[in-house]
Amino acid sequence: MQIREAKAEDQNEVARLIEQLEEAPVHREALNAVYQENLNNPQIVYQIALSEGKICGFVSVHIQKLLHHTAPIAEIQELVVDEKCRGQGVGKLLFGKAKEIAAYAGCPQLECACNQRRTASHAFYKKQGMTCRHFKFTLPLHSETEE
Repeated sequence: MQIREAKAEDQNEVARLIEQLEEAPVHREALNAVYQENLNNPQIVYQIALSEGKICGFVSVHIQKLLHHTAPIAEIQELVVDEKCRGQGVGKLLFGKAKEIAAYAGCPQLECACNQRRTASHAFYKKQGMTCRHFKFTLPLHSETEE
C-alpha cells in the first residue's frame, strides 16, 4: 500500500471514487475543473492510496485560518475508499496521512463533517479518536433541477 500526492492525471479515478462516496453520478466536467483548480491551491492537499499500482482511496484536506480558533484548522472534506478495497486498512492509512498533513501545517485540530446517513463513516471516525461535538447546518440556495 502506498500513499502519494494526487496528480492531474488522477482526476478520472478520483471522480469515480467521489461518485462512490456520493452514491450518485457527478458532473465530470465541473468536478474536473474544481479538481484541477484545487491542485494548485497550497491550502488544499489531495492524497491517493495505491494498491498494486491502482488507485483505491482518496482524501482531501483543506486548511484555513479560522478566527474562532485563532489558528489554522485542517478539515477532511472527502475521504473515500474504493468499495472493493474497504476493510483492508486503506481508510486508516488515509486518515493517518490527513493527521500528518494537519500537524505539519501547525494545525491544533483536525475536523471532518460527515453526512448523517453515513453511519459506518461515523463509526470509522470515532475509531480514529474523533469526537462528534458539532452540528453542521446546510441551506440549499437553488434546486438541483436549476443546474
